[in-house]
Amino acid sequence: MTDFEKYKKLLGEFVSFQSVSTNPKYAPEIEKTVAWLKKLLSTSGFKTKIWKGKSSNPIIFSEYKISNTAKTVLIYGHYDVQPAESNDGWKSDPFVLKVNKTKMAARGVVDNKGQILVHIATAINLIKKNALKYNLKFLIEGNEETGNDDLAFLMQKNNKKLACDILLVSDGELTNNKPTIEVSLRGGFNCTLKFTTGTTNVHSGIFGGAIPNAGTEIVKFLSKLINPDNSIAYKSFYKNVDKISKAELKNNKRLTHEAKNIAKLAGVESLLGPKGVDFYTITGLTPTIQITGLKVGYIDDGYANIVPNTGEVRLNFRTAASQKAQGVVDDFKKFVKENTPKYVKSELSFSGLHDPVKINTDSPYFEVAEKILNKVYGTKVNRKNVGGAIPFVGDVKKILGVDTLLIPLVNEDCNMHGRDENFDVDLVKKALEFSEKFLSS
Repeated sequence: MTDFEKYKKLLGEFVSFQSVSTNPKYAPEIEKTVAWLKKLLSTSGFKTKIWKGKSSNPIIFSEYKISNTAKTVLIYGHYDVQPAESNDGWKSDPFVLKVNKTKMAARGVVDNKGQILVHIATAINLIKKNALKYNLKFLIEGNEETGNDDLAFLMQKNNKKLACDILLVSDGELTNNKPTIEVSLRGGFNCTLKFTTGTTNVHSGIFGGAIPNAGTEIVKFLSKLINPDNSIAYKSFYKNVDKISKAELKNNKRLTHEAKNIAKLAGVESLLGPKGVDFYTITGLTPTIQITGLKVGYIDDGYANIVPNTGEVRLNFRTAASQKAQGVVDDFKKFVKENTPKYVKSELSFSGLHDPVKINTDSPYFEVAEKILNKVYGTKVNRKNVGGAIPFVGDVKKILGVDTLLIPLVNEDCNMHGRDENFDVDLVKKALEFSEKFLSS
């Protein structure tokens, strides 16, 4: 059985567990997933422990030591997945691996079961062949999709066990389907802003036009917050953002020029943004505020002719290096206070604060990984500034003091979080080859 066939067999088992972390009803599936991973690693020679926090799903910590002098690689991933139902439009059961000549499809096949399994399966094979060159540690959590309030605490508590020379994370997509090393991550947080304009909803005919409307006030506020080109209207939002270098601009313009159908990939008609600023600079090196939800008035069948007295907007903030999340929160509180009428009561809440991360590209591990990627894929390695976040990476830098290799392995059209999530078969094979060369060199 080839390495690919072994991997495919394991992946079929791994994705069969409905390890959805957003709904408590899947708790039994979470337990099955944890038991499966523990058995797989333990029977392969890893010393495996299950860490439990106050509110999080179990975290798997597993280590394999080859010597006291070997360098140590810590590999992070997550076993929880987004919800998926066949009636969402999937072509087949989302929790049954479907494989054809070009694609492997199932929920979690790329995010993140398929990618973390590349390194697990490779490690197991290298141990059998006595070819592993690093001490290995795996940290695999079950709340990446929901936010893990216990992870940082458990890392602090177990910082000696987690000690390593480099962290390796594969939890993203290639850029223009070329090998990629991610060199920065945005930070951020979520926010809920609630407006109250009165004690109750009232008749729109009797009072409409003469009293404050919570929905109208939210819209008026948002019009002051976000410019037509999607930039943010108040200047202090961009405070402490690193100056973008000429080299970064040149790299991002090249990536944008090489990219095909970015708008189509997002399912939109066109891209927006400040004039002259390329897509990868906007999404990787520039902070943003995105409206992720609006709730006001009556939205069920028919119409309720009311003036709503309450409404709320949910916002997702993305921050860029070297901003601090708390500083952005403080500035936004000030903006809300200055732009909320006296006749409107405002309430703010925030969650999930995490700072942006810049990767040290001068690390010797970075150079080794880049050379191996170039050899395996046969093309130039892209360096990408990523718009998303992996809070764990920032915690590792703060708590363990080590750098991270962010090496995504999957195709850009993988449909992560969407229906028919998929991993190109050719890229699976390249991912296995990269992992083997890196962990045995």
